[in-house]
Amino acid sequence: MRGLLLLLIIFKISLAEGQNSHELKFINYLVNKGDYDEALFLAEKSISYLNPEQLDSLNYFKGWAHYSVKNLELSTLSLLNVSKSSPFYPKSRLFAGYNQIYLGNYSEAKDVFSQTEVSGELIQSLLTFELSGIAMLEGNWTSAKNKFDSLTRNVALINQQIATLNKICDEQENHHPKSPVLAGIMSGIVPGLGKIYVGKTGEGIASLITNVGFGLITWENYRKLGYTDFKTIFFGSIFAANYISNIYGTVISVKIIEDEYQSSVHNQILFQLHIPLRNFFE
Repeated sequence: MRGLLLLLIIFKISLAEGQNSHELKFINYLVNKGDYDEALFLAEKSISYLNPEQLDSLNYFKGWAHYSVKNLELSTLSLLNVSKSSPFYPKSRLFAGYNQIYLGNYSEAKDVFSQTEVSGELIQSLLTFELSGIAMLEGNWTSAKNKFDSLTRNVALINQQIATLNKICDEQENHHPKSPVLAGIMSGIVPGLGKIYVGKTGEGIASLITNVGFGLITWENYRKLGYTDFKTIFFGSIFAANYISNIYGTVISVKIIEDEYQSSVHNQILFQLHIPLRNFFE
């Protein structure tokens, strides 16, 4: 009786594993086809009796589908559940780490890469390359360049990206951001001078002409009509508003220029870190 029960259990498990294999193949088909929502719907269904290999495949498919629809936190959780015995392990770990880089979780990304157990020069180079990118995003330009120097130069997959990122490192080491405070002080002393300081010469000259113009009109009305006259008060108010707004606008514009510059650098780094991963695992 017990033997028959055992045979029934084994048969049920074997039947479930065969069914699961077909479902996993269909989920993989949906992912490759780009039907990510449908793939995730099927992947989230309860699948019984998954063996370790099937579970790795399911976690990888879920992770890649979430990655493709920009659910990066969920993608990371699934990809990190892929065991190191799986052929999907290297790709899962590298993209899980990249997800964390993209989300700005640099410490978590470093943990993912440092705890990744892989062999092979190319994969090791990719890990070091990604860690170098994190150093850049953290503002450690010298550390990043040292890591790039440690990479083998015959790895054609990342040579172009290394050259590009090294150039960004050099530019950042020589970059001297404009000071919003200094720009504001300069605009306070001479209207428009702060904008000229940050490279907006045309706007600076326009601000100077406008402020000088309203200042002269105000002075002329004050000299002829006195400070209580409506014209003096009216043009004086315009002059004051222009003068103050010029200072404030200069400070804000300097901050915006620097933020846009740093955002552009940040996006360039992310883009360069992503290229080798997609090229290698395509």
